[in-house]
Amino acid sequence: MSGEGAGTSAGLATILSHGGSLGTLGGASLSIPMPFESKIVLYESMRIAGTTHVPGIDDLVASMPEDAMLSFVREPGNLADEWAIRVEHEGRKLGFVPADRNEVLARLMDGGKTVRGELLDREKLGNWWKLHMEVSLVD
Repeated sequence: MSGEGAGTSAGLATILSHGGSLGTLGGASLSIPMPFESKIVLYESMRIAGTTHVPGIDDLVASMPEDAMLSFVREPGNLADEWAIRVEHEGRKLGFVPADRNEVLARLMDGGKTVRGELLDREKLGNWWKLHMEVSLVD
């Protein structure tokens, strides 16, 4: 193999950065294309809860592209909510899936399904970021 990144971990990370979710390594999400992958929209629009409690949220939101892909991380040990799902962009916390909508998504994730989000819109209201995402099952 020749060329920049060939045979290196950097090259591998580049190869794995497109398509379906593979997992997380050192805070960076790795992805690999899945044959016949389909996206099933579960929620056309859902707000991201808890954004006022995220340190550095202004810088994070400002750095995100319009259609940023969002990853979901289960927090089964969360004392406030056993079905808690943290919403992240490139390994940085944005908030949570709202508690009134997270149980079914958590059960899907606990069953090995890939659930992810895509940022739809953002609006700053005082000190609060109103963020909405589309939520999809990748099958």
